[in-house]
Amino acid sequence: MSGRLPNFLVIGATRAGSTALHHYLRPHPDVYLSPRKEVRFFNVNFDRGLDWYREHFAGAAGERAVGEATPSYLFRPDAIERMAGVVPDARLIALLRHPVERAYSHYGMNRSQGREPRSFEQAVDDELAGGETGPAGAGDEGPAPYRYLGPGHYLPQLQEVGRHFPRRQLLVVLFDDLCQAPLESYRSVCRFLGIDDTFVPPNLGQPLNVATGFRSLALRRAARRLQGPARPLGRALARLNQRPATTTALDPATRNRLVEHFRPDNAALAAWLGRDLSGWDR
Repeated sequence: MSGRLPNFLVIGATRAGSTALHHYLRPHPDVYLSPRKEVRFFNVNFDRGLDWYREHFAGAAGERAVGEATPSYLFRPDAIERMAGVVPDARLIALLRHPVERAYSHYGMNRSQGREPRSFEQAVDDELAGGETGPAGAGDEGPAPYRYLGPGHYLPQLQEVGRHFPRRQLLVVLFDDLCQAPLESYRSVCRFLGIDDTFVPPNLGQPLNVATGFRSLALRRAARRLQGPARPLGRALARLNQRPATTTALDPATRNRLVEHFRPDNAALAAWLGRDLSGWDR
């Protein structure tokens, strides 16, 4: 058996800054991150077994903090339960973003990559018609259509984490703080992980994980199928096939509708966190 198990996990939320934090932590001399950012062990690849999971950390060489970042974990109660069984002492980091902006960003990513044929308004109507319960959407490797509102109801997800982990093992970071005060946010993460908080990564504050589109979806699918020795070719084709995603502003009426939808949840979350989230009410 090679490798070790991680002692920290960035668990979500999707489109809330996990990629940026992953890239900010990677240069830290006290941190080892899995070469593959989203290992998706606890929600997709659990049947592959612990030896498969350990292989992702085989390169660790005495770093104090060893981890991975899979932002869909937070939205999956089964993933949280499995974490508690496998890495009960792990420290967990949850990043939260304005739920309307997170939803629209998530939609925009899927749309630009050819995975979402509906308008955002239709996707919202479909989700509201189906309720907020049930299996996770396809974006979290489930069978249902993509869900964009459910992942933004953060408090029940954090409470589910609290059912399995002590509160001291969970750090909540707001996307706005990571963007507007990256150094302070980064240092709070370092202190939480017990690593040197004076180290400043050279890429701190740089925007990352900007949504991209593709010139040819057929070429994208073909590139993704290339594995083994052909995988570098697939990556090169994928890079050449990328283009900046075209984005449009969220319709103000839709935004207002969703702000009202999330308002009670945001108020409850603000009380639970002891944070002012009034900026999410507009």
